[in-house]
Amino acid sequence: MRVADEWTKEDMRVQVFIMNGRYSLKVEKNLLEQTFKFRDGQIESMDHLKSLLTDAFYGYCSNIFIHMDLNRSKLFPDMEQEDTIEII
Repeated sequence: MRVADEWTKEDMRVQVFIMNGRYSLKVEKNLLEQTFKFRDGQIESMDHLKSLLTDAFYGYCSNIFIHMDLNRSKLFPDMEQEDTIEII
């Protein structure tokens, strides 16, 4: 698997991977990630994939990250969201 392209959209990092002609798309934000895998032939080229990535798509991804972050915070209800550094 190789990284074919990467960019930043708003506060999300986007990476496209290609392996054996199949495309995968990874969107990351705040140590969370969403991965989209496509079947053979669904994506014809990098330009085709990029044409599918509309502002609406990124908006949906952002909303999913909000829910993922809320769900993750429930794993550690007694801890603060941000790491704190001990002052010496």
